[in-house]
Amino acid sequence: MSITYKVVKQVFGFDKEKTPKYVVRTVTSEMLAFDKVRLQVSQVSGIHRATVNSVIEGLLDVLVNNLDMGHSVQLGEFGTLRPGMKAKAQTTEEAVTASTIYRRKIIFAPGRMLRDFLRNVSVNRMGTPDIMLP
Repeated sequence: MSITYKVVKQVFGFDKEKTPKYVVRTVTSEMLAFDKVRLQVSQVSGIHRATVNSVIEGLLDVLVNNLDMGHSVQLGEFGTLRPGMKAKAQTTEEAVTASTIYRRKIIFAPGRMLRDFLRNVSVNRMGTPDIMLP
């Protein structure tokens, strides 16, 4: 198992000289559709697809309801979800209102399972084999 990357040329907007830099970009092969996720969970767990579907839909309902109440939701070793937002900075406390919020988001903090995955996964450059020749 590995994560593949490619090297791309990029000019950063904050760089006044507009000097091109080279950065790493992750290469993903495909999106695993939700129907296939449900099917794979069903196959791995031995539980009927309809049951898996009901459990996942119930989980999503619980997530949305609790995030709507401002709660963080922990999903075991997978990670934790919590509501967040970004707002424009103001010079006075009184100027900070709901209208200064320009982005609502869900913040995900990976749990042990995903942190271990990231710590142990190998990385490979796209198009170049990682073979050591004598």
